Amino acid sequence: MALGFFKLFAPKDGRVEIRAVTELGCRELLDAALEFQIRELAWWSCVNWIADAIGRCEVRTYREGEEIREREYYLWNFEPNVNQNSTAFWHKAVAKLYESNELLLIPSRRRDGYDAFVVADEWQPPEESPSRMREYRGVVAGPVHYDKTFREDDVLHLRLNHVDVRPVIAAMYASWYEMIKAAQQHYTWSNGQHWKVHVDQLASGADGWAAGFQQMISEQVRPFLQSGGGVLPEFDGYKYEKIDSGAGGDTRDVKALVDDVFTFTARALGIPDVLVKGEVEATGDAMRRALSFCIDPICDQFSEEATRKRYGYDGWKAGSCLRMDSSTIQHFDLFGQAANIEKLLGSGWSLNDIRRAAGESPINEPWADEHLITKNIGQLDAAEAQKGGSESDNG
Repeated sequence: MALGFFKLFAPKDGRVEIRAVTELGCRELLDAALEFQIRELAWWSCVNWIADAIGRCEVRTYREGEEIREREYYLWNFEPNVNQNSTAFWHKAVAKLYESNELLLIPSRRRDGYDAFVVADEWQPPEESPSRMREYRGVVAGPVHYDKTFREDDVLHLRLNHVDVRPVIAAMYASWYEMIKAAQQHYTWSNGQHWKVHVDQLASGADGWAAGFQQMISEQVRPFLQSGGGVLPEFDGYKYEKIDSGAGGDTRDVKALVDDVFTFTARALGIPDVLVKGEVEATGDAMRRALSFCIDPICDQFSEEATRKRYGYDGWKAGSCLRMDSSTIQHFDLFGQAANIEKLLGSGWSLNDIRRAAGESPINEPWADEHLITKNIGQLDAAEAQKGGSESDNG
């Protein structure tokens, strides 16, 4: 009974469940395993790329309009909890966000009394109400099962898409794998040896001919075809002829179809496919597009959720907030950008602003925080006043 992977492991509500199968052969299991590996490779290559990017972001904290680096900064950039550093924490968080289409970060108190957050692995879907606060029950984080009911203002809750895209991608995997399997079969056939044998009518009419013929094929013909070199005996009444398979198949046909899987997976997640297929052409534009339409929406949602839950309206009104900065993702070439750095320095950026954007440590000197501007730039009224003064002097 031919059953594909998605008949065995059918996605339901964004999750994968195993359905009962009464009969299952080794071929079906091998096909299912291969299909699983292709789709998982494409899916997790994209998700891990996003997780790596989010892990490089800096969470910046502000108090009354002034940027500070205190406990809140340390929490999100170094140690969200006692068992994870921030990179491992964000990798798990992004994986959960894409796997379940939503993410629940629950508070956990450290022994020293400071705040901590962990990624929830499971929870019961809360009752939805436009005005009443959600309540999360049955929360599981690792081996810990929480009896506590978490209210919406206790947690940080992120949703990836309004409609989960993973079941749609899974359906496309199923149809694409049929073409991949056909390309593999074509390659195997085109590059294999195919022979036909003409059997004399008198020879085929002998008693026990069929059994003897099968034995000869197994003991003499098959070893000849599978060996690097050999001799094929030809008896009276038998004539062998090799079949021309035409042009040999190419593994690039299979690779092109597998690349298609990566392409539509990446596009569904908002990533230009050149970034996950390892190509180097036009990666600058591709990276900017990925940041704008894949990474920044996640950063914005986390910044909004953390600000409204951790600071509230009064804190935000006073200039206190939290912001996940995606500008730290791309590598900064200090010497390659020297001319642009000089322009920034003369346009009001302080030296420490530039050093921080370049990933360098700030200089603990007052002059490093001064904001400078070139004389080529000034206010319009000042320029007009200077022009008027020059004309009166000439008069």
